[in-house]
Amino acid sequence: MSRWNAEHETIFLGGEVRWSGVAVPAEALLVRGGRVAVVGPAAEVKAAASPGATVEHLEGGVVTPGLTDSHVHLTAWALARGRIDLNGTASLEEGLTRVAAGLNGGGEWVLGLGWDLHRWQALPDRHALDRVVPDRPVLLESHDLHAAWLNSEALWRCGIDRDTPDPPGGEIIRDPVTGDPTGVLVEEARKLAFARVPLPGASDIQESIIAAQRHAHSLGLTGMHSVEPHGLADCEALYHTDRLRLRILQHIALDHLDEAIGMGLHSGSGGDWIRIGGVKMFLDGALGSRTAWMHEPYEGRPDSYGIRIIDRATFRRIVERAADAGLASTVHAIGDAAVEMAIDILSAVRPPAAIPHRIEHLQLCPPRLWDRAAGSGIVASMQSIHLLTDLPTAERDWGHERCQGAFAFAPLLERGMTLALGSDAPVESIDPRGGLFAAVRRVTWQGEPAGEWYPENSLSPAQALAAYTRGPALAAGEAGRRGQLSPGADADLVIWDRDPVGVPPEELLEMRCLLTMVAGEVVYRAEHSDSPS
Repeated sequence: MSRWNAEHETIFLGGEVRWSGVAVPAEALLVRGGRVAVVGPAAEVKAAASPGATVEHLEGGVVTPGLTDSHVHLTAWALARGRIDLNGTASLEEGLTRVAAGLNGGGEWVLGLGWDLHRWQALPDRHALDRVVPDRPVLLESHDLHAAWLNSEALWRCGIDRDTPDPPGGEIIRDPVTGDPTGVLVEEARKLAFARVPLPGASDIQESIIAAQRHAHSLGLTGMHSVEPHGLADCEALYHTDRLRLRILQHIALDHLDEAIGMGLHSGSGGDWIRIGGVKMFLDGALGSRTAWMHEPYEGRPDSYGIRIIDRATFRRIVERAADAGLASTVHAIGDAAVEMAIDILSAVRPPAAIPHRIEHLQLCPPRLWDRAAGSGIVASMQSIHLLTDLPTAERDWGHERCQGAFAFAPLLERGMTLALGSDAPVESIDPRGGLFAAVRRVTWQGEPAGEWYPENSLSPAQALAAYTRGPALAAGEAGRRGQLSPGADADLVIWDRDPVGVPPEELLEMRCLLTMVAGEVVYRAEHSDSPS
């Protein structure tokens, strides 16, 4: 069936239709021409359908709006699926073993990601990599994508030595005795290496995105908000060859702001499949690399406040210039100092009418800022799945008392802030089941702590589902068209084998996507043996 078929009808019967995350479910749903035509009692839906309508028997399953991941590094995630994966490795030696096992991949450079200094209890260095790969350049990004680990060959090819100065907003980690680079580059210093890594060809990128898109559909995802710097060109290439089956909100990298203004791009421009979001910029680093910018120092590190990447005056000038050109701002802010500066400036500069400003991550927002944040009109684009990994790190580096404001989903939502959840893939798994679970339960992957972590900050299952459906639609300026299955809305929907609102939290991780539809086209149907993971 073509997504452009204006006549075809599909009826969904025999289960429940959660047409909106917080509303009473309906009995049935009729899709016509890629949009929702009728939702309500089964008799009413059947009466409105034509005799030739396709019938999808839910057999007790539950229909929800398609889920949208509100923060994905789209191309990086697609390519990372074919690179060395160090996520979950418990030690340096385990990481090196995995590197050695992955050396048969194509290309001269050895690329991967996922090492975690907190799991490994120390930063790695080039000498360890040299033992495993002495003659090929290696670049391995950290779990949070805010640091890169290189071997000696890669440092040499990138021209990085003891005389190379730290770039603004970044640091070359050096041996305290010799001053030589250890092989770890933090924040903006990573660009010294990225500039030398050969880029994959356009066809390789497109095939990787198509494979990743199929995986996303198997998890109930029908849309993504992409923070990939080159994502617009990559997605347009798929769109023009009729292979794009995800709704994309594409943010614009700050480095491309002049180009975007010159092209006349503005927030909300585009069509049904690709729309322009905001200008993506960074105020600080990340918790995992201890580069999130803080008001008070990291626990046990009295001189460590993280890294501020843009000063206040420059940040305001950028936001104002973008807004004057019709572009909202999409701002990475994790530490409380960065979050407060983002709230101060974004609330003072009116965004374009189509799309609001947003803060990406918003990981540490102290209670004193909750009312200001919620009253600002700024969207909270947060990644609940980070909590499953970051909880012990936050406790250790920020301290328990300060963590009252960490991942404050419920306080912000209940005060009126729009909440849009996502994954930050490839930093974390793109699987939304993990994100739903983390938003509701607030424990680590190991189920700790037993009593949950500031449980008053957790969401209800209905709120969590809404933050993956209605929240992203509001953030993209698509309320009413996406994120709910009301008449006239796009037929982007999922059938689950159980109710994501009614099951115990642990069962959220076990839910199975049975069918995914985008614009009235079935893009994924589970076989009996399928079990997305």
